[in-house]
Amino acid sequence: MSDLSRVGAIGLGGRRRVRGLSDPSFPSVLMPSPRNRSWTESEAATLRRLRAEGAPVTEIARAIGRAVGSVTNYCQRFDVTAPKNKVAERSVNRQQEVSDRLDGDCRELRADGRKIKTVEDLIRHIGADMTQFVVAASEASKYEGIARDPDGKIRTHEMFRVFVRLKPKPGPTVVEAVEAMLTAAFRTAKAPAVRTVPKSRSDIWQFTAIADPHFGDKSWPGSTNGPAYDLDIARRCVAMAAAELIALGHEIYRPARRTIGFLGDVFHYDTVGGTTTGGTPLERDGRYQKMIDIGVTTCIEVIEQSAATCPTDVVVVAGNHDKMLSATFQRILQERFRRDARVTIDATHTSRKYLRFGETLLGVTHGDKAKRKLPQLMALEAKRDWGETSYREIHTGHLHHQAAEWQRPIETIDGVVVRIAPSLKPADDWHAEQGFLGAPRGMETFFYRKTGGLAGMIMSSPDFPASRAKAA
Repeated sequence: MSDLSRVGAIGLGGRRRVRGLSDPSFPSVLMPSPRNRSWTESEAATLRRLRAEGAPVTEIARAIGRAVGSVTNYCQRFDVTAPKNKVAERSVNRQQEVSDRLDGDCRELRADGRKIKTVEDLIRHIGADMTQFVVAASEASKYEGIARDPDGKIRTHEMFRVFVRLKPKPGPTVVEAVEAMLTAAFRTAKAPAVRTVPKSRSDIWQFTAIADPHFGDKSWPGSTNGPAYDLDIARRCVAMAAAELIALGHEIYRPARRTIGFLGDVFHYDTVGGTTTGGTPLERDGRYQKMIDIGVTTCIEVIEQSAATCPTDVVVVAGNHDKMLSATFQRILQERFRRDARVTIDATHTSRKYLRFGETLLGVTHGDKAKRKLPQLMALEAKRDWGETSYREIHTGHLHHQAAEWQRPIETIDGVVVRIAPSLKPADDWHAEQGFLGAPRGMETFFYRKTGGLAGMIMSSPDFPASRAKAA
């Protein structure tokens, strides 16, 4: 009986319909498969060679293109066996398939076997440089497989499939970049070099008053009929005058200490809208960021020049133009010179401050408040120092030497010398309209004896090229 007749009979006897030859479920005896086709001499030779080398059945089946069952049947039928030690070695200890391929910029890794169980195992196995890659996707699963043990027995073992997709690591984020910069800064940054300043045997104290530089003010000769003034001119005025006074003081007196007093209105305006603290609108040069940058930088450079030759104290009082920025400026100086043993920054925020050197007592304030009561306030607010000193002065700014008729640049009130410091700034439109003209521009420094009393003073009035006084 033919195959078709047998199938038909089986179908009728089993009360099953005979299906068409195109039906996928039609018996395989009618459709020869690789499992049923005859073995060629080449396939048999390949099977025997691989088996002799200890290759597992699955590897042999893949190599010759046959089903695993067909290879197993052939081996059993013709008693084709592999050496026990090699079978066990390949099946149990070394059974591991690993692939590593590129997919664009990514690497795809796959492992199937007993040794590699986790994503970390696979990455470690191929030696991927994880400073260059990140894991984009991964998967790990476990299943059971059959393998021959070293004793020759076939047993069920746990097998693992692991997949990893690696993609190149992207550039750092903004947060990572900032964190890296901060980490590097704290790791490598050094405190400002603190040079040891030789102690002076002098009993002289130098006080330099920087009053009303008004960084950010603007004067146009076309409307004031006077010198021009802007941020660049202000920077050069302050830098040149302070450098001259510091150099002369060191050369002539060799002071034991030097104090730099910022007497207010370091900055011309105090708000983004260009007004004073109280809201008065002003003419101004440049944006507030530029004003702060140039003003702070210039003043820090002055302090550093002073500290290079003499221990330096710094005191800041707020002006009527810049009460908020004065507090900010003082805080910036505290942080900048925190670790510099040569510089001491006064950290108080009172409108009047007092300094003492031996029997000399100085008061500093902007000068826009309590003008006639300053000596009495000194006696109340610094009563201990008042009682222990014999010479007292108060330094103010604010009026730029353009005072009312009763006020003078220097006068003695109740035994206290009250001084009004000049400004390096020329008249702007407001001062010109009010008639406050002709005041000398400059910066002053004073020298006091430790035993009390004034030893000398110097005023610096830096000149500038005539071209700077001509504004378009």
